[in-house]
Amino acid sequence: MGVDKYFSGLRVLLVLFFFMLAGCASRTVDSGRQVSDEEKEQRWQRHQERLGLIQAWEMTGRLNMKVPGRSGTMSVDWQQRGDEYRLLLDGPFGAAVAHISGSRQGVSVTAADETRYGPSPEVLLYSLTGWQFPVSHLRYWVRGLPAPGDDARIQLNNLGYPDKIEQQGWVVTYQQYGLSGSQRLPVRLVVSRGEVRLSLIVSSWQF
Repeated sequence: MGVDKYFSGLRVLLVLFFFMLAGCASRTVDSGRQVSDEEKEQRWQRHQERLGLIQAWEMTGRLNMKVPGRSGTMSVDWQQRGDEYRLLLDGPFGAAVAHISGSRQGVSVTAADETRYGPSPEVLLYSLTGWQFPVSHLRYWVRGLPAPGDDARIQLNNLGYPDKIEQQGWVVTYQQYGLSGSQRLPVRLVVSRGEVRLSLIVSSWQF
């Protein structure tokens, strides 16, 4: 009986050990040795080149949003095909919160049972909901890239991935990266400006 208990306990420890390994595999772990700024920059350039080759992707996850006067948690489904995208923000039980579609021709935003059209998703979403939500830049930030066209301050970790991006008054803090195929992409990040705070946990990346 004592032997059975011993092996039973051993099996439990082994299962816990493998779960710990699986959890560690999804994290970004800085190299233990000190890396020069030049090497970080080289790694960063290679990382940008690899991500630049990806023109179609889909990301799903959960978003906790805190804005003045309200807060809430929503599911996120973002589909990007070149310059065309669709962003679905849904609340509990699949209730639609905001649906955003965009292309070079323009943008449509549906929220509060109303649809509006225009050139800017930020302006349309703010007019319907009062939210400050940087959709155009977030397309790049969720992949760990600065948005093009605007100066950005980037703080890199030893692996050459951003720990922080500051751009257009927003601060993007990367808390965790994970592997999706051969790509390492953010799976936990916080986007903030003033009293606005968007916390995103990614559940899946698809290419």
